[in-house]
Amino acid sequence: MRHAALVATVSLALGTGACQMAETPEQMQARMDQESTAFTQILSGTATRWESWYAAGQADSVANIFMEQGREMPPNLATLVGRDAIRANLAQYFAMGAWTLDVMPEASMANGPLGIDRGRFKVTFTPATNAPPEAAMVPPVDSGKYMIHWHQVNGTWMVADLIYNSDLPMPMPEPARRR
Repeated sequence: MRHAALVATVSLALGTGACQMAETPEQMQARMDQESTAFTQILSGTATRWESWYAAGQADSVANIFMEQGREMPPNLATLVGRDAIRANLAQYFAMGAWTLDVMPEASMANGPLGIDRGRFKVTFTPATNAPPEAAMVPPVDSGKYMIHWHQVNGTWMVADLIYNSDLPMPMPEPARRR
């Protein structure tokens, strides 16, 4: 008898799933539009916090918005994998001086727990009086573009992947000296 009840329960569960209607393309678009609107509103507040964390030199706060194994792909550096690597890299930058970051989102889209955010940034840098020599290589003003791949984890949007690059031209190598 138990076996028959188990078979009936499993059959009912499987049958119920098979009877559900698939989402139409129009329904999917309406759902994604609604999710994207909510996602965009959340990103607006996140961009403001990100800017304040940069101004305050808070490497921990910036790193904590990344997933545990999140990836940051900065220009001219190897990919940073994980919060610890991202935090350490930011701490080095913040130790060089003061930073001002302006984030200008251009487009965002969400579909369930996944989101994409694309935009522009502007960053200004003022070296500290005791800045290390590599601070001299940092441009005082830079601007560029970014793309962020977000995942919703336990109801919180977190960065899975961040890639950005500068609009500044590559520095030209010094001309070879004649012997």
